[in-house]
Amino acid sequence: MNMFSSAVFFKRGDPERNESFARQTIRATKRACNLALAVLREIFDESAYARFLDRHRLESSRCSYAAFRHEHEHTKACRPRCC
Repeated sequence: MNMFSSAVFFKRGDPERNESFARQTIRATKRACNLALAVLREIFDESAYARFLDRHRLESSRCSYAAFRHEHEHTKACRPRCC
């Protein structure tokens, strides 16, 4: 007896249902990857930099990144600290 014969994804059945399941799985995987990338962009300030460029209508460059870092550090220093 084959060790995979009892697995659901190896059973012969309705090909449309199997294809639909595969599409749903691929869509869910893409959504999870997009979410993970968005979280990483927030963690590493890429999203904040993109918002800075949009807000000031700038192109990405060394100079604009330096301005972003200066503004970011200034904002961070002005925040009240607890404890």
